[in-house]
Amino acid sequence: MRDENESKGGFLLAGCMVALASFLPFARIFLGGQSLFFRDLSGQFFPARRFILDGLAKGEWRFWNPLVHEGVPVALPPYAYLPDLLQLLVPNEFGISLLLALHIPLAAVSFLLLARHLQLSPVAAAAGALIYALGGFSLSTINLYVYVETLAWAPLFILAFGRAVASGRLRAIALSAMALAMMISTTGLEIAIQACVLAVALFPPSSRSRFLRSAASATLGLALTAAVVLPLLGPAGQSERGLGFPTSVVLANSIHPMTFLQVLIAGFYGDVSNLSGTWWGVNFFPRGFPYLLSLYLGPTVLALAFVGASLKRPLRGRLIALAIGGALVGLGRYAGWEHFLDLSASLRFLRFPAKAFFTVQFSIALLASFAVAEIGAGNKSLLRRLTFCALGLGGVLVGTLLTPGLAPQATTWFLNGFLPPGLSVEKQTLVMRLMTGDAAISGLVCLVAGAVVFAAYGGHVLPMRAALALAALVGADLIRGGAGLNASVTKAFYSLSSEMTHEADVMRQTGGRLFTCDPEASKAYWDGRHARGAYHEAFTMATMQEALIPDFNVPFGVKTALSIDRTSLVPTSRVLSPELATCREFARIVPALRAAGVNRVISLDPLNDPNLRLLREVSPLRIAPITLRLYELGGAAPRFDRPATIVREGPDYLSLDITVDEATTLTIRDPFAAGWRATVNGSSRAIARTAEGHRAVPLDKGKNQVRMSYEPPGLRAGIGISLTAFMACLGLFFGAPRLADDTGPVGRG
Repeated sequence: MRDENESKGGFLLAGCMVALASFLPFARIFLGGQSLFFRDLSGQFFPARRFILDGLAKGEWRFWNPLVHEGVPVALPPYAYLPDLLQLLVPNEFGISLLLALHIPLAAVSFLLLARHLQLSPVAAAAGALIYALGGFSLSTINLYVYVETLAWAPLFILAFGRAVASGRLRAIALSAMALAMMISTTGLEIAIQACVLAVALFPPSSRSRFLRSAASATLGLALTAAVVLPLLGPAGQSERGLGFPTSVVLANSIHPMTFLQVLIAGFYGDVSNLSGTWWGVNFFPRGFPYLLSLYLGPTVLALAFVGASLKRPLRGRLIALAIGGALVGLGRYAGWEHFLDLSASLRFLRFPAKAFFTVQFSIALLASFAVAEIGAGNKSLLRRLTFCALGLGGVLVGTLLTPGLAPQATTWFLNGFLPPGLSVEKQTLVMRLMTGDAAISGLVCLVAGAVVFAAYGGHVLPMRAALALAALVGADLIRGGAGLNASVTKAFYSLSSEMTHEADVMRQTGGRLFTCDPEASKAYWDGRHARGAYHEAFTMATMQEALIPDFNVPFGVKTALSIDRTSLVPTSRVLSPELATCREFARIVPALRAAGVNRVISLDPLNDPNLRLLREVSPLRIAPITLRLYELGGAAPRFDRPATIVREGPDYLSLDITVDEATTLTIRDPFAAGWRATVNGSSRAIARTAEGHRAVPLDKGKNQVRMSYEPPGLRAGIGISLTAFMACLGLFFGAPRLADDTGPVGRG
């Protein structure tokens, strides 16, 4: 009993320590009252969350967003991922950022619990938890929002699945189903699918009874998510994602073989605290910049995983196979996957290659924790192997400092092929210094780890203290390697300038919709970016916000139309191609803009078109030297094709009063979508789709009260299925204690 209590106390302490350590990369940000920002986080997720939170605060479940692409279903139902409702406590970018960052400590604790189930010591479990939570892949998923949420729940699902398969307890099956549902409800499907593969690999349903338990768990878990999944299927089916991406798009985020060196050297492609300003990896990424900013794990972690892979443990072979499989999938087009993806469009609804590194990182974390467990147990053979491995790998990385002097010609050859063309010798020398300096730091940590292990091998350090020191070194190196990876801004960053705040007010009052020529295609943007120098990322995001491009426009209530679809979830009929969105051939898009009710156009470059009238030029200081040019587009189609009075309007509903001399049809230039319903004078009326994709409703002669509302197709069926599944879970949880059992737990490490 005493040993059991000591073990519980050890895991409790380990859990507190890994949670605290995992939050350290964000401590400075939130103590300073700042918010996270970068790429999809600021551009799409934050505005979408603010829109949903604003509705919840008003008692509205918002399923339709009328502010982008003329109007689209929301990408995630308001109730989908229940922990997101905590954002109502602080419904702004700071609160959203904080809740998101807290998923990193949750990931660490989740992995710790899984490691405990695999009978690892508290120190070994803590080491694996730090690797899992603070690895470059995990920290990179912060700016991708849903993926860090899925990553946090994945170990808990794997743990719950293992218990459900092995124990035969109905309660365990219910918990496994709920963990699966929580993971899927984030909609981070690429990570969730890998977690399911990992669960089956670690805890295989190797008998009929175990298979039935796993099937029951999966079926119940999927049923629980019906209220989230079913409402999303219809809208997604009309988008580029639903139709199947081109193979080149699916594989655009493949991991170049050279990129695997970033696992050893955090700064392999640039300073992680300013990647956008120091980025030199354009030769290895088709889009010029990575989907995942870092894959760093460090040489110490790799040395531990390598010796862990040599141990005779039941899970060793599976974890090695999983790591190799994840790496092969991650290679994507570099491994010839295009031939497989070309077989069917159904294989191309996810852009997944780089995300497969999740499986690699998970497997390495477990293998490394196996090694730490053996170190704590005083395994002399492992201590000897790890000493050679750590000292050798660390020595090679530290030795890179000498490479330019010892092999100048080879260094020049490497730099000429590795770096973008046209860099001066001085710039190449600086890059080499930064890269080798970062390699040397990680190598030095590995050398210290090797020295600690050697001391334990010689009996100068107690094995358990050596294991504890290794866990601390791993955590410190991962925090160093990920420091600054997630940039932050002050609260003021998410507010418009006073000039554009005024313009947004005017646009809301005058009605109509706005179209913004793609800022990143303008000469003015690139001139301004070059003027800002290396630290231009905040400038770029501020430019997008001031120009009110989707989805930056959402918090300010300005309606937009026909912009580039950056989510791949918008029906293809309501987006422009990247070429047309540049406005270089503005006359070609005028008919489409007018049909969409666009009466305002913003451009960073001057536009010379007879259909446009320059209203004013605005030069917000935060994006100097850029000037925004606001034009009026004549001939825009009115929202209603005949006079009507808006009685009441919200994101999901519209009430009109209209009087006509004879029976006719009212055209509303809002998008047609399955789920919109209408009544006229209390009687249900079918909504027709116009040639331009808008809504048309038949009217009676005389006065008409038109009421329209939106409900996602499948919502009621999904809620019904989810509630039934939830009641079934409750029945299992409080019902009979267990099913027929066969053998004991499987997959123990």
